[in-house]
Amino acid sequence: MSDISFGPGPDGAISARLGPESPDSAHRLLQQNGATRGVGAGEYLFSGPDAVARAAQAAYLLTAGKPDAPASPVPAPSRHLPVDGADVVFARHPADGIVAATATDATEGLVPDVLRQCGFRYDGSAPDRDIYLPPDGATERQALVAAARASLVLQGLGLQVATVGLATPPASADRLAEAAEDLAVETVNLRSLTDSRDVADVLDVALDPKTGALPNLIELLDSTERFIAQLPPEQGEILGAQVGIARLQATAMVENLAAVRSSLTDLATAVEAPIATTRSMRATAASAVSALGVPAGPIIQAASAAHAVSTAPSTAVTL
Repeated sequence: MSDISFGPGPDGAISARLGPESPDSAHRLLQQNGATRGVGAGEYLFSGPDAVARAAQAAYLLTAGKPDAPASPVPAPSRHLPVDGADVVFARHPADGIVAATATDATEGLVPDVLRQCGFRYDGSAPDRDIYLPPDGATERQALVAAARASLVLQGLGLQVATVGLATPPASADRLAEAAEDLAVETVNLRSLTDSRDVADVLDVALDPKTGALPNLIELLDSTERFIAQLPPEQGEILGAQVGIARLQATAMVENLAAVRSSLTDLATAVEAPIATTRSMRATAASAVSALGVPAGPIIQAASAAHAVSTAPSTAVTL
């Protein structure tokens, strides 16, 4: 490895300086990658639109201890570039897990070499298989670690890395999914209730600040809004406005339903079961619980004896 430092040069160029003890092969490598000699001893300059890429390749070869390696021309982007402006993209393949795709068809050079060193394997077995598979036998977590390592190396070399679909969704998304399932069960259970205070309890489930569907929906919208705020203005302005409107509507719904819940609690009025007997409808609710894979058990407490409706059935109800 040679002592070398890089820095910004004039007009977007990249300057490089080799230490006094650098071997001749290090000077030759810089020249092979298109660097021109500067004024001072050991000074070089990479210029042109691909200056960063050529300097990164030279730095990688010097760091890897390959000063005699032949220079690989920086290839032009191909039609397979999956994300505009990115040299490498990591994404989740439905069958192969976390894979990498490059901006070019080249299988030799700086980017392929880094991917291989991090365990990724090239697969060009078909026209649509111009991708790098995750390390052989790697788990999901190990593949993510390999992608992170490769990203750090590539970004350190001045290359642009993008990811698609690798981030863990916010916790509010999982909580919202669970709350939606609970709400579906409560909707079935709602048909069997005969007291306004029990209906208020169902609304209370939906409005619970920690586990309720609506508060978690608002939190998810907040996370979405924070992501959109990082987008370029021409992309995020309309999306941000749409999410903002949705959040206002969700917040207003929470406030309105809270008022309804309070009124139902104060009402304390019992009515006749609208569809069938309480017993048969609770059996329907239990079936819904089983269908959703929820452990069997009471969903919400039945009306208390103090305000239960007396329904002395004269005939059996058959469903």
